[in-house]
Amino acid sequence: MKTRAISRQGFTLVEVLIAMAIIGVTAVVLLDQRITIVQDAARTRDKRTAWVLAAQKMAELELDPTLWAGLGGQNNGDFSEVDPEYAAISWEYQIVRQLIETGDPQDAKQEEDPKKREIFRLTLTVRPPGMDEPVVLEGEFPVNPPKPDAPDPAKDPDPKEPPKDAAGGEKKQ
Repeated sequence: MKTRAISRQGFTLVEVLIAMAIIGVTAVVLLDQRITIVQDAARTRDKRTAWVLAAQKMAELELDPTLWAGLGGQNNGDFSEVDPEYAAISWEYQIVRQLIETGDPQDAKQEEDPKKREIFRLTLTVRPPGMDEPVVLEGEFPVNPPKPDAPDPAKDPDPKEPPKDAAGGEKKQ
């Protein structure tokens, strides 16, 4: 009598279940990592957008001569004028006029008579939604005193205009 050797082909049910469990656990871990990566990318994008908008607003404020004429000021708003998509991102600024000491602290002469200088300190805060901390930019700008050789329009009439008489007409010379 001949005995036939039993050939074993394929996997047993236990082997298939173990393989499926390993694949399932690996898929869950990789999916969780992917979700974390996508969330980090979104946070990075939002933070970069906030920094770009803050830099743009800071440049806009620096170029506005009306802000630097008085004692300071403050205002707030959002970036909807840039793009309606940015309406949820808010900004606020505060400008304070301060007197600071300048010079070398090691100089003995200045300890008795420190030099003082006025500056404007600008603090811009941008608050994007969903971020824990706002983006804060600060800048210091010198207070420019009026130039001594500049004519005062209240005292000196425009030299290009002919002088006027009491009735407002031109004086004949």
